[in-house]
Amino acid sequence: MALPLVSAAAGQSVENAKRAFDAGRYEEAARLFEQVHRATGRCDVRFFLGIARYRLGQVDAALVAFQAAGACDPKLAAAHLALAEAYLERGNEAGALTAFEKVLRVAPGNVDALHGAASLYLRGERNAQAIPLLERLVAAAPGNARARTDLAAALAVSGRRAEAVRHYEQVLRVNPADASALVGLANLRLKEANGNPLELLLRAVKAAPGAHEPRVLLGMAYNRLGRFDDAIRALGEAVALGGEGSAEVHYHLARAYGGAGRGEERRRELARFAELTGEARASAEARRQAQRCSEEAAALVKAGDLAGAVVKMEEARQLQPGDAGVLFRLGGLQLDLGRLEEASSYAQEAVSLAPTAWEHHYLLGLAGQRLGRLAEAEAAFAVAVSLDSKAADARRALDEVRRARSRPGSR
Repeated sequence: MALPLVSAAAGQSVENAKRAFDAGRYEEAARLFEQVHRATGRCDVRFFLGIARYRLGQVDAALVAFQAAGACDPKLAAAHLALAEAYLERGNEAGALTAFEKVLRVAPGNVDALHGAASLYLRGERNAQAIPLLERLVAAAPGNARARTDLAAALAVSGRRAEAVRHYEQVLRVNPADASALVGLANLRLKEANGNPLELLLRAVKAAPGAHEPRVLLGMAYNRLGRFDDAIRALGEAVALGGEGSAEVHYHLARAYGGAGRGEERRRELARFAELTGEARASAEARRQAQRCSEEAAALVKAGDLAGAVVKMEEARQLQPGDAGVLFRLGGLQLDLGRLEEASSYAQEAVSLAPTAWEHHYLLGLAGQRLGRLAEAEAAFAVAVSLDSKAADARRALDEVRRARSRPGSR
């Protein structure tokens, strides 16, 4: 009879935690959810704990809880979806996309996941992957204008112009002031040899007065028509509304100033265009150099030169300071060299940047274990195991640390 009593008590605790959550008492809710999880290991309770942590602004703790809940029950779509949304808030698009894809494996019709994954595919120019998701959305909800315009954009980039036009026009039949459809259709017309998108773009500017994109296309259209003063005005507005960092805007402004006979302004805009394109090339080159450093470090490790590998990975870190993978590799090398404090520091940085990667917590635990900080090591190993129950090395390390801590005089 004991098991039903425990289950009943746990169920009551969950209800109490939910009531506390609904009342805005998130600290209390988190404490109660944590207690139930420790007692039962329920996957859904770990998810509820993540929600409470998220409401408390403890985003890293929430990410860990969501990831752990999804690892515990891969069919728990709500956990994967919450993880994706939390990743988006942190700006981690790769992590968000992975989580959205997990949702779609267990709930193929989940609208939020279809939207989220398709948007990220589009942002990464992976149109072939975005199109089938958007087609499913449009089929399920024909009146979903956002899905239809996104689909049209992906089709247009993929060379399926007629289909793109049909979808844009469908949206505009329902809402003639839909800015996305107006801009998309105008962009297609602008690419035609004799296309005139001016009327569409003027409507788009009116429909989206705070957006710079319609004004960029409007400036391009005016340039084509030889209306350079109008182009300068439209493109200047685009810069003021957020287009300052766009090399394309400054290129078209240079063309407009040149057409208007304003040589000094043209040279200024060309210089800004060159500066921005140079920055983009430098960023791409930094990524390539960091990758080369990582490859050279791997070769040095294979040759047994760990110290040399550290030097190469430090170069990679200087080039890509926010790369958690680089920090993790550096921490592992420092651990192998016996530089334990350095290993712990790099592991902590990696955890802060990518808190749902179980191997980062595992490395942190190894450093803590070798430093004799067993409580810290146990906590890190426990998180690693919660994030990936198949991580056998982390499980063994956790058991070992717990045995060590049970001995008299341990810490």
